[in-house]
Amino acid sequence: MPMLSMKDAYEQAKALFDKGSYRAAVRSAGVLYKQVPHHPPVVALYVGALLRFQQYDEGVRIARRSLRYVTHKGHRVAIITQLSEGLTQSGAMDEAIELVRKEIEKQPDHPALTGALTHMLVLSGRDQEAIEYIDALRARGIENLTIAAVFGRAVLRTDRRDEGIEWLNQLLEENDDAPDLQKHTAYNALGHLLDRAKRYDEAMDAFNKSNAQVDPGYDEQRYAVSLRAIRKTWTPERLAEALPRAPEPSGPRPVFIVGMPRSGTTLTEQIIDAHPKAHGAGELGFMDEIVRDLAGNADNQYATGPDEFDPGSLRDAAAFYRERIAELAGDESVEVVVDKAPLNFHHLGLITLLFPDARIIHCRRDPRDTCLSCYFQLLNAGHAYSFDLRNCGIYYRRYVGIMGHYRDLLIDERVNRPFFENVYEEMVTDQERRTREILDFIGLDFDPACLDFHSSGRVALTLSNDQVRQPMYKSSTKRFERYAEHLGPLIEGLGDVLNEPGPAGRAQDAARIE
Repeated sequence: MPMLSMKDAYEQAKALFDKGSYRAAVRSAGVLYKQVPHHPPVVALYVGALLRFQQYDEGVRIARRSLRYVTHKGHRVAIITQLSEGLTQSGAMDEAIELVRKEIEKQPDHPALTGALTHMLVLSGRDQEAIEYIDALRARGIENLTIAAVFGRAVLRTDRRDEGIEWLNQLLEENDDAPDLQKHTAYNALGHLLDRAKRYDEAMDAFNKSNAQVDPGYDEQRYAVSLRAIRKTWTPERLAEALPRAPEPSGPRPVFIVGMPRSGTTLTEQIIDAHPKAHGAGELGFMDEIVRDLAGNADNQYATGPDEFDPGSLRDAAAFYRERIAELAGDESVEVVVDKAPLNFHHLGLITLLFPDARIIHCRRDPRDTCLSCYFQLLNAGHAYSFDLRNCGIYYRRYVGIMGHYRDLLIDERVNRPFFENVYEEMVTDQERRTREILDFIGLDFDPACLDFHSSGRVALTLSNDQVRQPMYKSSTKRFERYAEHLGPLIEGLGDVLNEPGPAGRAQDAARIE
């Protein structure tokens, strides 16, 4: 078998990275890195794969070492971009900001650097500092859609909101030929400013234009196949038969927070993370990797039944996951580690089989608020449904079907695994009661710090990072009513989900959805 050329090997590793196969990308890029450890594109790809695989310390170490030998300005930006992300993900936000500041001294007006700096300032809650820096750039005649979008986010709650609206409208009109991604981000920032200004029709127009810049590539048939496979394969009889062969628990208890994005998953994680014996690990991608590795059918990952997995492979997968979350916790006193990747709801059967001590928290919210919030946010291409309102509704129906099946599976007396439904509207109405219930469910005593989660100083590296810096508030409930006349496609997509009882429709009653 002929050896791949360096170029072909790089393209192969990059293709793995681009499709989200980060464990395989780490392996492929790692081989390349050993061969050419000072080649910046290889270093950037390898570090990027390590970071997506939550190998932050190793990624930061490699990027730091490589940066010492890189003089080419463009290559330096590529490495610094990855290094600053690694530092940010590992909690060293201030160091990441200073790293980019120092490089800006050498490359004062580089758009990627100025964009990265202003973004990190806003992400860390230093909005005023970001505004002042952008004002200085504008005074020097430096204006672009990326910076204007960050400015729009920074001034969202200030008296300069109208200025942000005017500036974004001006630049969008003047830069109609700008890259789609820049326009996607800029229109999104404009939409949020207009929403805050209660100019809802204009806001909806901006969000529509933002999402029109993205080719959604939504494959509804794929999700329909997954739902049918899960129902056929993951039955109480088969799972109960397989459970005696489940790996033995060890280390901190894993808690999986699942549900739709924008359903309160980050809020729930922040509350638990505020507990001194808990660690919020963020949105981990480990379960996606484990499912890919264990699936017998690459085209249908859910077609392998619980009684078909090799016990040795299950033990290896469980050990890998537990070792990684223990490393992320970094403290032997931590008893609970939270994985809040919402889309792990697809994997609840395998999670139950791998982790007998796991706790599942399902976050629910009114489907109209959930879907509208997804449509309004800059979700990545993995959420292809989110760029079209009708697709949001259709995808939500599939999610309800999957969750309904898994809920019935877990509470079946033959399986009998803990399952907690955390309804967003109930949490914001009675925070303390729901917080006590959650802590009791995951096996922790109540701690008052969990009620004061917004003061923890922790930076939530998700789209909800601004909200979770504030005390619990109710203004996000029934937000859909402000956009009622624009929601025809969403209502069509949701179909009879809206007829189910409860703010999100009872998942078990909606399990019949096809």
